[in-house]
Amino acid sequence: MEIDQKIKLIEEEIRKTPYHKGTEHHIGKLRAKIAKLKEEQLSCRLKSKGGGGKGFAFKKSGDATVVLVGPPSVGKSTLINQITKAQSKVAAYDFTTVGVIPGMMEYQGAKIQIFDVPGIISGAAQGKGRGKQILSVVRGADLIVIMVDVNSLSKIQEIKNELYEFGIRLDEEKPKINIVKTLKGGIKIFSACRQKYLSLNTIKEIAQEFKIRNAEITLKEDINLQRLIDAFMGNRVYLPYLTVVNKIDLSPKIKLGGDFIFISAKKEIGLQRFKQALWEKLKLIRVYLQPKDKKTDFAQPLIIKKGQNLRRILTTVCLFGEEGIKAAKIYGPGAKFPGQEVSLDFQPQEGTIISFRGG
Repeated sequence: MEIDQKIKLIEEEIRKTPYHKGTEHHIGKLRAKIAKLKEEQLSCRLKSKGGGGKGFAFKKSGDATVVLVGPPSVGKSTLINQITKAQSKVAAYDFTTVGVIPGMMEYQGAKIQIFDVPGIISGAAQGKGRGKQILSVVRGADLIVIMVDVNSLSKIQEIKNELYEFGIRLDEEKPKINIVKTLKGGIKIFSACRQKYLSLNTIKEIAQEFKIRNAEITLKEDINLQRLIDAFMGNRVYLPYLTVVNKIDLSPKIKLGGDFIFISAKKEIGLQRFKQALWEKLKLIRVYLQPKDKKTDFAQPLIIKKGQNLRRILTTVCLFGEEGIKAAKIYGPGAKFPGQEVSLDFQPQEGTIISFRGG
């Protein structure tokens, strides 16, 4: 039987099965089977298309990577040309961009790499319009920008659905579940909170559906069925995103609002707000290193992610005697007083000045 037929039969069984505590585990196992079949289906389609064309090769660089995702001809190429030094071809017809076009945007001392990829169409997650290659690039980003124009607002949900089908979870945290496989002892489940969505027995049966026979499973959230399946699949990616609406100059009466960022790439309207939104969503901050007995160079900030501690920063910079550094002195934002000594677990703020000290 074809995979499509198997999925349809299982979906039909789910529709006919009333949901209550008695059928919870059965429906859970059926949804787990669908998830595995869809993954098998995607793998088969990818292999069947393997010799049919080149993939999209790209090299990540800079402080963060952003991918512009949207339908054809919404102005992605115009935008990337305006905010970076990329030379993405611009034309008034669909599928002008046929590969990955990288550009580097400099903002507040950071180098943010932005990729323009071919437009996504319905069915991209199943491989239509080179969708598999495009979505593979998207999975490697630090931030996704869903970009439409004033005439294609209805495409936003369609794009989100395609990303979801390809295992990309937007603005979601990774499920707080720890799975440690063991050699024997069956499945043991430990929960740090009350489970309202699923019974422990249902969780155990779904684990067995994923061929997990012996394991210690620790739940640190009240987990629902879809997030549980995502955790067992193990190939989901969790990425932040922004939604940008282009060409507002063509529709001046459009109602501005919501969580959208409205721009006109061609007329350079809203581009500064767009850059700031990227910075905020990426959670980047600037800190400054002060060498011993020297002045701080404020022209050369170190760009880090908010929440990183000094120990992590030490792994990204090259300092003489690094192995002997046990603490640091800090100045400015985050310091209780100038020259406060802190441990390497300290998390600097925007503008913190750091002077590392040996032990």
